[in-house]
Amino acid sequence: MKKKLLVALLALCLALVPLTSFAEDADLRELFADGSFEYSDSLYENNEISTGARVTFEYAQSEQAANENAPEIGCKAAYVADPITGKVFYEKNAHDKMYPASTTKILTALMVLENCQMDDVAVVSPTAAALVDEGLSNAGLLAGEEQSVYTLLQALLIPSANEAAYALAEHVSGSIEAFAELSNSRAKELGCENLHFINPNGLHDDNHYCSAYDLYLIARECQKYDVFNEIVKTKSFTVPASNVYAKNDRTFDNTNELLANGSYYCPYCTGIKTGHTTPAGECLVASASKDNINLVSVVLGGSVTDAGNDRFLDTKKLFEYVYDNYSFTLIADSAQPVDRVNVINAVTEQEALELVIESDIYAVAPAGITDEATAPTVEIEPEIKAPVAKGQVLGTATYKIDGLNYSTNIVAANDVEKKPFWLWNTLVALGVLIIILFTVFVVRKTKSKKA
Repeated sequence: MKKKLLVALLALCLALVPLTSFAEDADLRELFADGSFEYSDSLYENNEISTGARVTFEYAQSEQAANENAPEIGCKAAYVADPITGKVFYEKNAHDKMYPASTTKILTALMVLENCQMDDVAVVSPTAAALVDEGLSNAGLLAGEEQSVYTLLQALLIPSANEAAYALAEHVSGSIEAFAELSNSRAKELGCENLHFINPNGLHDDNHYCSAYDLYLIARECQKYDVFNEIVKTKSFTVPASNVYAKNDRTFDNTNELLANGSYYCPYCTGIKTGHTTPAGECLVASASKDNINLVSVVLGGSVTDAGNDRFLDTKKLFEYVYDNYSFTLIADSAQPVDRVNVINAVTEQEALELVIESDIYAVAPAGITDEATAPTVEIEPEIKAPVAKGQVLGTATYKIDGLNYSTNIVAANDVEKKPFWLWNTLVALGVLIIILFTVFVVRKTKSKKA
């Protein structure tokens, strides 16, 4: 009876020894290759923690605080936003239907960028060239003139040449009507809500309209092209000699006076395009970059008063408003711990593990934002067991910054070693020995009492 009891106790103790103690270096995926264990590379089986992008963000405009310093402007409609995050800084009648005038040419430029090579050669048709005689803005292009697409884009965007718009539209689609159809279709794909264009240059028509928000979407898409960004900030441009015009005397200044050394000059403006017709009023789509904050601004329906031209005055005012009230700020430092946890089965000196975020997070935030306002929401794996590798993903941190919600992985700040298995097995063996000795003692005591 005594032997049977001892054997049973030994079997029970062996069953208590963890399986990993017999497979210290074994890969669990191989150990359970028969399918009894489902291995997942993600920390959570529901994949709530992403091990991919270092920082992701989403914009929730409803969570953005209103800024009391927002200016009053003369233009009828406006929209100012960060083209990277989509964060909106200012809007006024931004979704109303308005006449865009020559800011139409931004969409024309996008169609060319997406459908042509810059060294393609286009021909200025008699129809396109005839626009020069109507007193409209032009680059002096002549019927039958051959120019590269790049040159025509410069003419389109710098002096706002109307004949260049027609020449490019015909080059892309064969006719103005087909080009308008292509443009409207592409605008819808971009998310434009109130846009309907019937020509490539913005000459007035009651059925040619869009919103300030629509023009923002188009300009943002154009900014993906380096050639566009270079052209729209160019201060002057000379049409090269061609097959029908031998001189190099057709030089024009950019119509965007924010780029010129005059009263409207704005040192951080980087483009983009003006517009004007009597029904549309003064219009401007502009971009700016300062202190790591990039902006796209749209103003439509301005006037010219004794104070000056609304499109330039308002745009400068809106840029200064953003740069005075917001800053590009480090709101999460990857060198600073976000939490500390105890690691199961870790060597004693490494049981307390500091957790850090995977990457620094910079955000466009209201100036003077406090540390309390940037405190993250932290989610950490419920049980962390040794061994742990430095940089191992163990959770996520989410920072809510004035409508911009940034998320990044929480990782181990250092390696954590597992307790040596010989130590664990020694402790188990001692436990087994104590149980055996205690059992023998109880059996003997019971036997002596019976005797």
